[in-house]
Amino acid sequence: MTSYVKVRAPASIANLGCLFDAAAMAVEAFRDSVVVEEASGGLRVEAVGGAPGGRSDVAYEAARLFLERFYGKARGIRIVVEKGVPIAAGLGSSGATAAATVVALNELLGAGVDAGELIEVAGRAEVVAAGSPHYDNVAASVLGGIVLVDPADPKSHIILHPPEWLRVVVFLRRAGVKGKTRLMRRVIPRDIGLQEASRLAFSAAMLALGITRGLKHCVKYASYGGPVEEARGRLLESYWRAKEAALRAGALAFNIAGAGPSLFALVEEGREEEVINAVMSVAEGYEPIVSRVSIKGAVHDVESRR
Repeated sequence: MTSYVKVRAPASIANLGCLFDAAAMAVEAFRDSVVVEEASGGLRVEAVGGAPGGRSDVAYEAARLFLERFYGKARGIRIVVEKGVPIAAGLGSSGATAAATVVALNELLGAGVDAGELIEVAGRAEVVAAGSPHYDNVAASVLGGIVLVDPADPKSHIILHPPEWLRVVVFLRRAGVKGKTRLMRRVIPRDIGLQEASRLAFSAAMLALGITRGLKHCVKYASYGGPVEEARGRLLESYWRAKEAALRAGALAFNIAGAGPSLFALVEEGREEEVINAVMSVAEGYEPIVSRVSIKGAVHDVESRR
């Protein structure tokens, strides 16, 4: 058994337009680092980089749930969270912390928990930040790649590996609003019509096909977010102008990163600067960052010491 484990988990972008709550994409640009170690006393969480630490930290809830479910008895554990993923920006900040925490505890305690159960526990811990459990962000942060995950049963998931030419341009914007994810979930319509449901299903199928086969005309379906995009887009200043500018400049797709306020474009390698210049000419307050899909998830980025 190891006494010290450090795990790094990537940021993620959920929804990908038409895949609301059912997919997320790990992003190389940002990572959270979580260290867990055996210690005297009970469970405690310390944090640097803006996370709250203590019992209100998502790492505490993730660890509490993990220990309760897979260890079954009290254990002295010290957790240190170092934030690298921007908080409240739509890049799965809480999900990255939760993912790194459960992967680290699994390694520290030699629990042998499989990926589906790690995703489930980490997703349940998201209640602290989002107000309800959801599994898309944590699935991508645990596994890397682009992950399709059943919102009702996270043990059912599959990793899609993107084409080499795909680049992700993140237009980073920090919300600075506590409870941002809860707010953005409240504006979503609760019912949609049959025609809309059919269009979303078709778009999701085409996007998944585009990612796995490298079909650019299918990747473009990430631009379609249906009623969720319509509702959230109204709350994001300059969103529709930015989207139009990005697509005119050659972006394959453009949409809201998770619950926002950051935005993202899917771009063919070599077209990044054109898209950035177009978006920045019509939208203020964003920091453009060119990245790739992170193939390395938390389960692949583990350092341990006896």
